[in-house]
Amino acid sequence: EIFHSSASVFQNALPHLLLHGPPGTGKTSTILACAKQMYPEGQVRQYVLELNASDARGIDVVRECIKQFVSSRSMFSGSLGSKMPKLVILDEADNMTSVSQFALRRVIEQYSSNARFCLICNYSSKIIPALQSRCTKFRFAPLKDSEAKTRVEYVARCEGVRISEEGMSALLKTGEGDMRKVLNTLQSCAMSYPGQTVDARVIHKVAGLPQPASIDRLETALCNLPVEECMEAVEDLRVKQGYSVTDLLHEIHDRMIRVDMPPRARNLLFRDLAEIEYRLASGCSEKTQGAALVGSFHEVREMMTTGK
Repeated sequence: EIFHSSASVFQNALPHLLLHGPPGTGKTSTILACAKQMYPEGQVRQYVLELNASDARGIDVVRECIKQFVSSRSMFSGSLGSKMPKLVILDEADNMTSVSQFALRRVIEQYSSNARFCLICNYSSKIIPALQSRCTKFRFAPLKDSEAKTRVEYVARCEGVRISEEGMSALLKTGEGDMRKVLNTLQSCAMSYPGQTVDARVIHKVAGLPQPASIDRLETALCNLPVEECMEAVEDLRVKQGYSVTDLLHEIHDRMIRVDMPPRARNLLFRDLAEIEYRLASGCSEKTQGAALVGSFHEVREMMTTGK
């Protein structure tokens, strides 16, 4: 859809763009591909100004660097003889201050005849309404597993990396729709274990996630064993093996979704797990929240046993 819209640049009708969505979904890659399609080969740098999080993008940059770039027209003409507008790409625009965004709004108004602006961000809500209203918005959703899998298979084939089906499933689950994270994890696995087949064990080890066998033992303990032994199982993973309670919580949550249990018990368990995750995100003690995890399972077990 964006490529289709970019074709209108030759009629000088390309709108300002606001690309938003989770990281690793192809926002920056898309607009750079559009730029290579729109401008003459080898001359993209003359027509494109790209600023990302590593650049200073305060009000001075907006007033000087960006304004200086867009104030001059390009000499290249499109197929219909119209002058090609320049392109300014502002990556991670949601990190710009409100003052800088208001200054940018004025620059966009003044130099729309010379340049087009593409704002890229994770959260469109952090872009001031005055800028949003001047841009055509495109939301990038997390990649589907089928789409990411196709690309991973292509990269693995080109790089000579062997990956098992279990490893592929674990890799896609770890990536959570973030293609950048998927490829970085795959690269780390290939460099850490050269010549070996990348399987689920390797993926979990490189990503720093608990091994499936460890989660199996924890799940068995939480669902069947006394409180003391459950606490020992949690502390073993937390202290001796170095996993965070947040990681344990996410893995257990994924397991419990597939477990058949009464609706009331399921609601109680997931409510408690949500509370624990909130407390962990707020900075509470991991040891205390590990105990809360054990307590929530025993509360559910008691409900299922007594029927109350």
